[in-house]
Amino acid sequence: MPVPPASRPSVLIFATGGTIGMRQTDQGLAPDPDFPEALERMVAGICAPIGVDPRVNHLLPAIDSSNAEADTAPRIARAIRARVRTHRPRGVVIAHGTDTLAYTAARLAFELSDIGCPVIVTGSQFAHGAPDTDAVDNLTLAIRAAVRASATAPVSIAFGGKLLPAVRASKCHTEALEGFRAERSLAPAPTGVPASEGEPRPRSARVLTYRFVPGVTAEDLRCATLGAPDALVLECYGSGNAPMARPGMLGTLREIGSRMPVVAITQCANGSVDLSRYAVGRELAAAGVIDGSDLTLEAAIAKLGFLLDRGISGPALRALVERNLVGECHGR
Repeated sequence: MPVPPASRPSVLIFATGGTIGMRQTDQGLAPDPDFPEALERMVAGICAPIGVDPRVNHLLPAIDSSNAEADTAPRIARAIRARVRTHRPRGVVIAHGTDTLAYTAARLAFELSDIGCPVIVTGSQFAHGAPDTDAVDNLTLAIRAAVRASATAPVSIAFGGKLLPAVRASKCHTEALEGFRAERSLAPAPTGVPASEGEPRPRSARVLTYRFVPGVTAEDLRCATLGAPDALVLECYGSGNAPMARPGMLGTLREIGSRMPVVAITQCANGSVDLSRYAVGRELAAAGVIDGSDLTLEAAIAKLGFLLDRGISGPALRALVERNLVGECHGR
């Protein structure tokens, strides 16, 4: 028996741009002006058999995800909150470009942890009209997950036939249908996102990264912060090691740490930072660097930006970076 329209649950589809909404042109892939109508048709075909009413919204203007800025994910979060308050959907699906999808999804995991309905982020490796597009399969997985998951389910990524925890996922392939992976599982017993402890920032915090490689100097590291970011993530060797024997490295780290939070994560796909394990790691800790445990790069950037935007700083920031809030790290 068909479900009466008045009693059917709804799912919010929020399209932000990306490959899924593009078409091939003489200049390469570019936004398809007919995508809004095509998306309506696609989601209608997915939702009708499962008795769900789709509500399709679009971020205006749509973005190429490679042009994402510090405010992109928070802006998406604000739009989603406003629509959830108004329409009270059973779930939310966000279509996003794949280049920065993992970064946006990780930030949304913090921003929308208390929204009260499942949030699934998806996209596609190939444009919606391409012969072998993965757009319909990914949207189908995302919509079905959004309407079936519990209201308190963590933000997830639906891609290539898999559901991945947003705070653990990274893009791993430029073309394969399984374009994302999560090497680490969600950490157990998250404590939840804390209330804001200060005045919200007037603009979104910029969090940059610096990857240690053989040959880097203290001056290289110092130059990486000349644009005055609000925080820095150090991609360290192994369990949190850095070339501390380089002339001036310790002093440079101390100087940078006096201006902004600095968090150490590992370059390895698995495992965790432990700044107490090696002498060079202890030097990092002595310079004020925060232990990032097993945070992924995307989650480290998202977590730092989220906490800074909430006005949290100093010892409180350090304590929260090292604490498991939404499953993003095992903490200390």
